[in-house]
Amino acid sequence: MNNDKVKSIVKNVSFWSMFVILGIILLFILMEAIIPSQTLNVFQVKSYIAKYDTMEPTIKPNNLVFINKVKPENLEEGDLITFTADINYDGDTEMVTYYIDSIAPVANEDYYRITVIAEGATVPFGVITSDRIIGGYAFKLPVLGPVIEFVKSPFGIGAIVINILIISGIVIIVKQGQKPEVKKVEETEEVETVKETKKIEKIEEPVKVEKKVEPKEKKQEPKVVKEVEKAKKPKK
Repeated sequence: MNNDKVKSIVKNVSFWSMFVILGIILLFILMEAIIPSQTLNVFQVKSYIAKYDTMEPTIKPNNLVFINKVKPENLEEGDLITFTADINYDGDTEMVTYYIDSIAPVANEDYYRITVIAEGATVPFGVITSDRIIGGYAFKLPVLGPVIEFVKSPFGIGAIVINILIISGIVIIVKQGQKPEVKKVEETEEVETVKETKKIEKIEEPVKVEKKVEPKEKKQEPKVVKEVEKAKKPKK
């Protein structure tokens, strides 16, 4: 396999790998926009945009916060958890992330009572039950909140789909334009291979060696034997 073929294979693998990764990211964004309740089950991670400064400097407003699945029995004091709360007391719940100040199982129940506290606070934020926990804090991406918020909107999703179609069309056109050249290269390689094969066959062809057959010499009878036989013959 020559260097050109290796480069071509690497280029194709890189291209399709990038396409797969972009497809997974797009699917994640679409699920977050359409069915956010299932994202954690499918991808084992979920994201939300931080809106408040109660967790600064760990989590700042407009940070894109990622959370993963956790089991309440594995949680400890000091862990960061994300849960739903009515922050503005208007009846609408939203996701927030706070530290665990204390955690204890409720007697005769299968859930935990958790006291949560904000960054640097001395007074707990409140008490929640473990069934309100969405997940544990995994990591954050700074300043990406507004971008993701736009991408999740119907206009943003439409813009992404249109861009993907345009890019796919350009890629197909470019690929089709490269096909004749690739075919020509392959034909040239085939011709070179045939030539090399013929050369090898010519070199390996056995050399015929003709054997000279020398005529057999007549055996000469010894003169002594002839003289004896002549003497034995009766004289007429």
